[in-house]
Parts: sequence; C-alpha cells; structure tokens
Amino acid sequence: MTLWGRPEKRQPTHAQRLFHGLVREWLWIGLLLLPITAYLSLSSGLALNTVLYDNLRRLTPLPVDPRILLVTIDDPSLKKLGPWPWPRSLHADLIDRLSAGQPAAILFDVIFSEPGDPANDKRLSDAVCNAGNVLLPLVREGAASYGQPLPLLKCAKGVGHINVEADSDGVIRRLYMREGPAGATAPQLAWLAYEMMAEPSPMPGEPLTSASRNWHREHAIRIPFIGPHTHFPSVSYVSVLNGEVPPGLLRDRLILVGATESGMGDRFVTPLSSTAGTTAGVDIQANILNGLLQGRSIVDLPGWLAAVMATSLVALLLGLLLYRPRYALWMTLGCMGMAVLVSLGLLRLGHWWSPAACLIGLLLSYLIWNWRRLSVILAYFGWELARLDNEPKVLPERRRAPASKGDVLQSRIFALEQAVSRTRDTRRFMADGLECLPVATLITDPRGNILLANRIAREVFCNELVSENLLEQLADLGYPPLHNGVRPALSELELVEFRDIRQRSLRMELAPLLPAEGDIALGWLLSLTDLSKEREAQQHRETMLRFLSHDLRAPHSAILALLDVHHGESPVFAQIEQQVRRALSLTESFVQLAKAEADGYQFQPTLFAMLVMDAFDQVAVIAQLKGIHLVHDLEETDEAMVSADQSLLTRALFNVLENAVKYSPSGTTVRLRHSSAQGWLECRISDQGPGIAAEDLPELFNQYRRFDSAQGSEGLGLGLTMVKAVIERHGGRIQCDSVVGKGTTFSVQLPLLDD
Repeated sequence: MTLWGRPEKRQPTHAQRLFHGLVREWLWIGLLLLPITAYLSLSSGLALNTVLYDNLRRLTPLPVDPRILLVTIDDPSLKKLGPWPWPRSLHADLIDRLSAGQPAAILFDVIFSEPGDPANDKRLSDAVCNAGNVLLPLVREGAASYGQPLPLLKCAKGVGHINVEADSDGVIRRLYMREGPAGATAPQLAWLAYEMMAEPSPMPGEPLTSASRNWHREHAIRIPFIGPHTHFPSVSYVSVLNGEVPPGLLRDRLILVGATESGMGDRFVTPLSSTAGTTAGVDIQANILNGLLQGRSIVDLPGWLAAVMATSLVALLLGLLLYRPRYALWMTLGCMGMAVLVSLGLLRLGHWWSPAACLIGLLLSYLIWNWRRLSVILAYFGWELARLDNEPKVLPERRRAPASKGDVLQSRIFALEQAVSRTRDTRRFMADGLECLPVATLITDPRGNILLANRIAREVFCNELVSENLLEQLADLGYPPLHNGVRPALSELELVEFRDIRQRSLRMELAPLLPAEGDIALGWLLSLTDLSKEREAQQHRETMLRFLSHDLRAPHSAILALLDVHHGESPVFAQIEQQVRRALSLTESFVQLAKAEADGYQFQPTLFAMLVMDAFDQVAVIAQLKGIHLVHDLEETDEAMVSADQSLLTRALFNVLENAVKYSPSGTTVRLRHSSAQGWLECRISDQGPGIAAEDLPELFNQYRRFDSAQGSEGLGLGLTMVKAVIERHGGRIQCDSVVGKGTTFSVQLPLLDD
C-alpha cells in the first residue's frame, strides 16, 4: 500500500522483534562465553582434565618394548639377602653379572646419596667403571649439591634426575625431561638410556623458561603408561646374583634396577593405581623409557592453540544453534563428541589437548540457549494469547478451572488450552454454518483440494465428491473452460453463469480466504448458486415484456388510426382517443421500468454529450409546444465518456427533462449543466416549476407516488423510478434538491470512463 505517493514501510512483527532481540542477546552471550572457555582451557586445575586424560589414555595403551628388562628388588630377594639397605658390594656383584651378559645399558633406580664402607664403595666404583654403561640417579636435595655425584660414581656413563610431578589430585602423570639449578640442569635418567639406544633426536617437550630463578625446569611431557593389565618383563635381583638368569636374556637389553616391594618407600600413585595399586619408581622409569623408544611421549599442546581449538568449537555451536535451533541437542552432542574424538586423535599422535573447557563451554551454550529460547517462546505465547483473548468472542467459552497464578508456564498452558478450545468451537461453528447455507459452498486449499463442502454442494455434485480437487469436479460438472480442456489456476477462473450437464443454470462466485496479516490466499471459497428458477421467471418476464411492447400496443395503435379517420365527428371519439393514448403511455412506462430493472444491459464506451443531444432532440417538440426554452452547456467537442447502455441512459435523461418541461410554466427555462471532478461526471438539470415539498423528497423515486405539485399532469409515478434504476445500474447516483415556488434541480452523477 502507498501513502501520499510513497511506499509504506512494513513494520516488523512482534515475533520478529523478539527474534532480533534474541539474536542480539545471543551475540552478547557469545562474547562472554568465549573468553570464559579460553580461560578454562588455560587452567590446569580442572578436575575434569585429569578424568578425561585417564579415561582417554586407557583407550590408547602403549605396547611393551621388548628391549626393556627389570631387575627387581622384590620380596624373595629381601628374604635371601637380608633387610635393606644392602652392602654396596652386592650391587657391584650385580653389575658384574649384568655386564657379563653385554646389555645395552644398566639404569639404577637406587639412590647412593651417602658414603658407605670405603671398601664396598671402592668395589662398587670399580664395577661401574668396568661396566662402562651404568646410569645413576640424582635426587633433589638442594641446589648446591644437585648435579654433584659422590666420587665413587665418577665412572658412571651418565647421571640423571628421577624427579616426577604430581597433579592437584596427587597422581603422578607428568615430569620434566631436564631440570636442576640454573646453569647446572640434568637430564632425565630414562632419557640417558634412550640416547644410548637410539639415534640422536630432539628432546620432547618445549624448552620453556622456568618461572623460578633458582630451579630451572623445561621439556615437560606426560608419562605414556602401558595398559593396566600389562607388565614389563622382569627378573629377581637375587636370581641374577645366583647366576640363574642366562646371559642371552641380558644381551642388548636396557636393564632397569629398582625396588618393587611395598614398604621400600619408592612408590607413587599413578593412573594405573586404580587396578594395580601404587607404582614403583623403577616401573615409572620403565614407562618413560618405553614411550621414548616408541616415539610416543605425550606433550601438551601450546596454551594459545588449546584455547583457539576450544573457542572455535564453542563458536561453531553458537552459530549452529542460531541457524538450526530445531536440532540443538543433536548439534551439541555432536560438537561434544567431536571434541572428545579430536582429543583422542591427538593423544594417539603424542599430543594432549584437554577437551574439558570445550565441553563445559558447549554444555553452557546449550543450557543458556534453551533457557533464553524458552523465555522468548513463553513471552511470545503470552503476547499472542493475550491478543487473542482481547479479540471479540464469536461464541461463549466453556468454563475451565483457572490455572495457578504463581507458575508462568502453567498459566501459559491454561491460556493455550483455552485458545485451542475456542478454535475447535469456532471450527465447529463454521462447519455447522457452512452446512446450513442455502447455496452450494466449498472451501479449498491454495491448490484447489477440497477441504469442506456443505450439503447443497454435495447435491450439486450428484451427492458424491468423486475427486478431492475442485477443478476436476468442475470439469465433470461441465464448467465451460474446463470442459474444453483448458485448466487455469483457481485465481484465473472466469466467474460466469453456465449450464451444467443436468441443464441447470449455475452461477459461480470465487473469493480468496486471506489471513489476518498478509495478502497471500490461504485458500478459496467457492459458491455455486442454482438460478434455474430465476432464469425461468426471467424468461417469462421477457415474454411478458414482448407482449406489452408489441401485442398490447398494436391494438391501441389501430384504435388511434381508426379514431384519426373519424376525427371531429363526435366529442366521444376525442375522449376515446385520450383514454387510448393514456393506456398506451401506461404500457410504455411499464415496459421501460421493466427494462430498467432487467439484467439485459449492454454497456459500451459512450460520449455523454451524444446522449444529452439525443435526449434534447426527443424533448424539444414538447418544450416547443409549451413555450419552454431548453439550454445546455455541452459542446460537440466535449470528450467526457461513460460506460453506458445508450438506449436506457438516454431514456432516463429524457424522463428527467420531460418532467422538467411538464411541470414548468410556459416561458420559463430548463437548464442542463455538467462538470467533471475526481473521476465523476455530474449533470444538473434545473427547472423553474412549482417545486416539491421537503416532506415529499424522501419518497420521490418510489413507484406510484404522486404529489400535490403534480396535480394537473398525467402519469402513474413510474418515470423517476425507472430513472433511479438505470442510474444505479450504471454505478451512479441521483438526488433531488427543490424549494417550493422556486423550482427543482436533479443531480445525476456517473463514473467517468478511464482513458
């Protein structure tokens, strides 16, 4: 629609405003939720991180490298060799036995922190020097002594630390491959054994700067533990001393010596503790070495990359929830599953990315989205139901128990129940009203499929709707365009009157069913009116008109001809002629009124000036006989055109002019003026007659009405009735203004024909 020539701006609906508000709110939530997710991904203190790591790590256990062999200080060894600590000469004997088997390296997870018996220390030092491949541990007892082994250990192949790091839950999962005082850091003991077996390679982990000035740690990794039901191959300490282990079992092996018996003090809680109890220190060293040998040491992703990955998945879900809210749960579960699978895949590749922060962000996104979406839906339902409740009630509502005022959701459900009940009652009312309509009525969808049809419609279609489509039904009924094979759309159907296969005259009317807001039809309402009786009555009427216009006028004309022969012979003949002419005028009035009220109008574009000229020619003789002067303001070049039935509209103008001449005294003037404005043509016919009383004007155009001002003039009061009928059938209006003693003015308004 347009207003003052400018296009009208369509205001957004309430639902659109709510949705736009939800989008803006969702953007703010995203701007708040993404930084929170990034912060959580950088926080290592989340308990969920360790739970996820332990469970995913169980899905990717490492196999045992066959080159690793444990020499365990176990219970049989303690029973055979006595309580701990043992003389260092026993360790020297063990090194000699092991060296005889030619192992690749001997890694001792036994601390020699204090001097012992000098002879035994000398014996141990000689054994280490003779072997040439012994690796000894360091412990962190102070920055001053760290990295300075005892003199008896000067022949060791390498000295490394065996320190491990406990997480916040006290479980050992991580360590640093190099740590120690600034400028004197030592590598991890297992790394020294790995270097003796493999090609030189970069140390895993990032060489980060330590936060502490006195103690430097770098190259952090996670310990890749083997499966909970898998064990490294091992032999007892005492078995090696007694020569019970064949040298072939020791050849080219990486031998780790350490205590495994409980109560020795060198035991830790690890992810394997849930099934195997605490883990010995030598087993931890074996797991570290096993991961290095297989290239499966686990390194944490950089913090910035972990934050980017977590926020990317959360941002993806934020966008998907806004785009596809119908599948919110499945999309959330899919993104959570994707995060877990990505973490598992990276873990298999030796990198750890905790999906905990991402899972928390995804879960918060889903919960907040559903909360806000539900709030918007409840607000919209409340607004729509309130608006529906304020609309006029077509039917009285059934009473129901009121809902609690404290629960918003319950009140919305109660209001929705009321609205649904009202809709059902209204539909029943419409169905019953449609059934009782006196004409055949059908309701279809936009494609023409019949939804409802009343009893009269079923009778018109032979009491059976063979097809569900209206076009097929009309084709079977004999509707002309469809009967010829042309199948237009419903909106293109010609609203015509036709005869069906049973020779009934049916008039079809079609109207679109528009929604409360919008101009796209939701369906169509079609009615078929049976006009058979009306057409039969019209035929009888036309027969009567022919009788009146011809058969009844013919005898009167013959009588007038006979009276004209005997003109002047007798006063009786003059009276007979007067009565016959009166009867002939009465017949003519009836015929003209019947034609004006009939449906046989033939409209065509017509110059209004031509109609006025014809009417003036017909009334000129009467005006001349009476001495009336006729005046009009039309010219032959006047181009005002109307759509008119020329014969009937000329007759109507003649009747008005004839009345003006008839009721005006001699020597006066009858004037016709016209004007055009805003698509209308106005014609004003004024006389100088006696005028019409104000109380008579409302009934001026009724049939058979005669007034005091018409005394002395013949007529039955049918002329103006015919004029009003013709003018209204042309889409116009007629009115009369009169003052007694000053004359009368008839105003005729007709719609102008468009160019």
